[in-house]
Amino acid sequence: MEHTVLRASVLLSAALGVVVLASSGCRTGVSLGGFDPPDEKLPPPFEADAGEPDANAFAPLCKATECPAPYDTCSDDAFRCETNFDIDNTSCGACGITCPSGEQVKQVFGGEWFCQSARCELSCDPESHRGDCNGDAADGCEADLRCDPNNCGACGVKCPAGVQCVKGNCGCPAGLSVCGDGCFAECAHLPTDDANCGTCGNQCPFPEFPPTTPDHTYYGCGSGSCDELKCENGFKDCNGDVDSDGCEVDVYFDPMNCGGCGKKCADGQFCEFGTCKCGPQETNCPFPSGAPFCVKLDTDPANCGVCSHWCPQPMDGSGKAVCRNGKCEVACNPGYADCDGDVANGCETLIAADPRNCGACGAACDLALGQPCVNGACLLRPCEPGEAR
Repeated sequence: MEHTVLRASVLLSAALGVVVLASSGCRTGVSLGGFDPPDEKLPPPFEADAGEPDANAFAPLCKATECPAPYDTCSDDAFRCETNFDIDNTSCGACGITCPSGEQVKQVFGGEWFCQSARCELSCDPESHRGDCNGDAADGCEADLRCDPNNCGACGVKCPAGVQCVKGNCGCPAGLSVCGDGCFAECAHLPTDDANCGTCGNQCPFPEFPPTTPDHTYYGCGSGSCDELKCENGFKDCNGDVDSDGCEVDVYFDPMNCGGCGKKCADGQFCEFGTCKCGPQETNCPFPSGAPFCVKLDTDPANCGVCSHWCPQPMDGSGKAVCRNGKCEVACNPGYADCDGDVANGCETLIAADPRNCGACGAACDLALGQPCVNGACLLRPCEPGEAR
């Protein structure tokens, strides 16, 4: 086990060019896991169809004090049995084994590390569009799923021979052509694409002194040629007289033509980038600039009850601010609770491990005996023969 942890340490140090030091605790090491998880686990729940049940499943239960695997206590200021070696990023498999974290790790590996089943495992960020398709953590999320023909859109999705992977899809939809190679390829409509007019790479010119044209128009690609009078983005010729008044309608913000000619927004709505905004039970709360913005005062934590009333966000990360029925509350993360009722300090109580508030506020374990709270329940064990419950 020590040899494997050392090998993981060398791997991470070589990749990052630095030495990663674990926090002090029961043992030290580098956070790539690389060790066998504890052999003992909590007994699984009894299932009716799982065969012969364990005799202990029906035995009387007594209070217990020893931490069951994979739980342990890794610091003096923590609750007893607070650490779960299976999922704790700072004590993964053992005290002090810390999974890699930080921006430098993301840059090297293209993803983040999480403790899973007592091992640090690499998880690729979906927003990066990359994947660990070869299963080798040493090179991180090596595959670019946007343009890898052997891993197009997902690991193992192989494009047919001669077909490029374009933005995570093999080839282009009907009517569009592939222009460019590799990760620079894109799907283009050659009859109208100003950057690929008629053929790939044929960019319509943008002269320094363009000719005078009607309002919101320019000469661009049409029918595969760069001499067609076109509307600028966000504008349409709704009256059919482009030569006279150009593209006269702003379909991005005109509530009478929102997103297209004749598309009228309902009363009380406004048009924003071609979409009618403010539906039923929504209120227009303008930005400080005066721009309109639709919100639901019953549920919006930035406009709770009234416009611009912000709900306080817990600073310790134990929960998040929410707005319910127009009043600010705190939605606690699993294992936490707001036991003092003070929204300002968030979810201050760790009900997953606090023996005074085990599983719920005020639910106390046997403090005199030293009974720990493990995963939100006061620890129990099968009673010994003749033992008082």
